[in-house]
Amino acid sequence: MEGTEGSSDDHPIVIPELSMNMFELFLSVAYSSWKPEGPTHDDVVDLLRFSNKFMSQKARDKFFVPTFRRLIEFRVRNIPGPVRKRLGFEVWNAFVDLKELLDEHRRIVACEEPPIIEHSPYCTDNTTCSIDWRQLWWNSMAHFLLDGRNPQYFREAVERFQELGSEIGRMNPECWKILLQTVKKGAAFHLTVDLVEETAQQLSAALITEPGPMLTRAELDTLGLPSQEIL
Repeated sequence: MEGTEGSSDDHPIVIPELSMNMFELFLSVAYSSWKPEGPTHDDVVDLLRFSNKFMSQKARDKFFVPTFRRLIEFRVRNIPGPVRKRLGFEVWNAFVDLKELLDEHRRIVACEEPPIIEHSPYCTDNTTCSIDWRQLWWNSMAHFLLDGRNPQYFREAVERFQELGSEIGRMNPECWKILLQTVKKGAAFHLTVDLVEETAQQLSAALITEPGPMLTRAELDTLGLPSQEIL
């Protein structure tokens, strides 16, 4: 009806706790048009508040997966009890199971150095080069990954690994360069990325759903109940 809230631009629906920035962010998600510089931390918080209040499935889907990826980077013991409860049983259970699988995979990678498929033509002692490569991997890369006090994530371990420079024992320098490029590609850890992504997608699909449609006035009338009682 003309003159009522929402009937025209001159009579908008005013929601005090909903800022213009929140609504513009929601529209950017709904129409897949993020601003070029990307969302700030405050933008993310605003959007999540909006999606929580108005039960926006698309907004929640957009942030659930990257947030779960970030959660996986935390150690189990560093997550306080109250936070665990707020995560909910499904998310916490998936988190713990996934952490165990990732830790097992980390140990396997640490104990199995990438094989030398073919030595450089300049390598004059393939056997010695292979032996020192195995020792180099165990004494450095494996140590970075399995350090009990400060275990490194793969990308951090690789950064430290490539800083070894000339400390490569009797390895041929050309063989070292070839193997370092193989390690930096991270093929061994692609499986972990895929596993985290798949778990997050499954949780998102299971936990985030569109709210059911509201009953129309005609449907309420058929129930014989006043609309105020349903609301």
